Amino acid sequence: MKEHKNGKRNWKRNLRVFFYAVLRKSRYLKGNHRTVFRLSLDALLVQLNLNQDFPFLFIAIFVGLTTGYLAVMFHDAILLFSSFLFGGADLLTSPYRYIILPLIPALGGLFVGLYNAYVVKTRPGHGLASVIKAVAQNNGTIKKSHWFHKTVTSVMSIGTGGGGGREAPILQVGAAIGSTVGQLLKFSPDRTRTLLGCGAAAGLAAVFNAPIGGVMFAIEVILGDFSVKTFSPIVVAAVVGTVLSRSFLGSSPTFQVSPYTLVSNIELLFYFILGVLAGLSAVLFIKTYYAIEEWFLRIEKRYNIPVWMLPAIGGLLCGLICMWLPGLYGYSYSVVDSALRGEETWTGMISVYLLKPVVAGLSVGSGGSGGMFAPAMKMGAMLGGMFGKVVNMILPGMTAASGAYALVGMGALTAGIMRAPLTVILILFEVTGQYEIVLPIMFAAVTSTLVARVAYRHSMETYVLEKEGVRVGYGIALSVAENISVLDVMRTDFIKFMDVTRVEKVLEVFHNTPESNFLVTNEENQFVGMIRLEEMSILLRDGTFAGLIAEDVVKKEVPVLYDSSKLDEALKFFEVADYTNVLPVISKRSGKLLGIVRQEEAFSYYRKQMNLYGSDTVEPARPL
Repeated sequence: MKEHKNGKRNWKRNLRVFFYAVLRKSRYLKGNHRTVFRLSLDALLVQLNLNQDFPFLFIAIFVGLTTGYLAVMFHDAILLFSSFLFGGADLLTSPYRYIILPLIPALGGLFVGLYNAYVVKTRPGHGLASVIKAVAQNNGTIKKSHWFHKTVTSVMSIGTGGGGGREAPILQVGAAIGSTVGQLLKFSPDRTRTLLGCGAAAGLAAVFNAPIGGVMFAIEVILGDFSVKTFSPIVVAAVVGTVLSRSFLGSSPTFQVSPYTLVSNIELLFYFILGVLAGLSAVLFIKTYYAIEEWFLRIEKRYNIPVWMLPAIGGLLCGLICMWLPGLYGYSYSVVDSALRGEETWTGMISVYLLKPVVAGLSVGSGGSGGMFAPAMKMGAMLGGMFGKVVNMILPGMTAASGAYALVGMGALTAGIMRAPLTVILILFEVTGQYEIVLPIMFAAVTSTLVARVAYRHSMETYVLEKEGVRVGYGIALSVAENISVLDVMRTDFIKFMDVTRVEKVLEVFHNTPESNFLVTNEENQFVGMIRLEEMSILLRDGTFAGLIAEDVVKKEVPVLYDSSKLDEALKFFEVADYTNVLPVISKRSGKLLGIVRQEEAFSYYRKQMNLYGSDTVEPARPL
């Protein structure tokens, strides 16, 4: 009996000790129960050590599974919407179809505009460009709710007849899922970027039924990292996403094409010409799309149109065009299948070739949602189909059917737009299941990419990124330093003089401080120039400075940085301009002096970031 009472007393005591420990911990941290829970969860994640290679593969599998399920739901939701809205025979034969058909995309655009304005509360980003920017600048961090918002707006925009495609949106959704998982598990930036790539690869692989192409796109375009530690989890995620997609949507290739053979070696010359035409057409596509997008921005400012109205206007204009050419709708691939069979008419091919970038610009450039994969493939298929019919008329016995050229043109133009020939080659091989097509696709895709790059230095993504001040290479930032803003290393505590300051005052400060370079501004704080050690030496040696002011001795031709500059630019200046250890940072808009970047601090910060960039360790928890 006594032992029972002692056991009961010990149990109560242990419970009190436990609550006391929790209370003490919470008071010591000066937080609340949420703080204690979060820090305890952080400690658990560190103990699980999920960032190690083998456990990390299970995280990649989870990302692949989640993205694969969403890809299936995404596909079925678009099919359901489009079948319900456009599949009825009564609508197509109704005398009111010319009123109803344009209104459907307009209402879809209105929904997307209102959703972005009042639910998301931000202007929509630029599709894949926003994903690449997240990798290049934000350590792979994408807003955690982005995957849900992107799913809703893309399904509504494409399902109601928008001109964009479904491939890029599901890729973005997958990337957002991978990034979200990385953030929740508190992975390092390197691991978070890898999970972002896992989601992107799984999304593209699931929607195209092309795991190898999905992997290559994530590595070639999104990440630009071919290391084993990045490659392995991305492959696993893409395979899992594809298997799950096949279990619901089937394993047949995306496009059904007739058996293909290279009839004669002379055809390679024609495929080269087709590659040149595809490269030029890719430039036409990019310029047309962004010209329409910038037109919407101009009319928004000129006529003070609410931002949520723009997608509705774009949807209405898109609907007016698409009701005459249903092949332009984003949810349908019927026009591509027809061209691959060699059955599309000249009128249809010319119309889709010329109008597909216009429809994509009206629908997506106005603020709607959708990708550029499908529009590029449609335009390319029409180009190849027309080219194939011409060479068939000239050399009927020495060339393949026009459908083969349509297939090659589809890949070549897409490669020119995305500047990703290897990805396109692998995707087309997988979606057709024909190995014989690889040789002409390789020839035409590489030619198209080179021609497009020479004719216009921007790809579909880099155009908007460079407008935002993000310098990228072919899919990834050129170096770690190009991911870092000079504002991250800028100092605001420095000595400066007004341009009317007397030289005697400048020399007095020079004698009493370790500084050897001084910045000069006018009364509006706009940068004028720099008084360097060289100028100070002349003043000290000659002693003829009486009556001079700072403006008289300032050096105006000095290198400067802007608030949009990156650290790599500062490092290059320090290497070339060895006469100064300080660079001014100026507002690009107003010309006002914001701060300075010191040489030793810039190189120190760069070395520190280089170490962090390759780190695979879990970041320590930070108290709130």
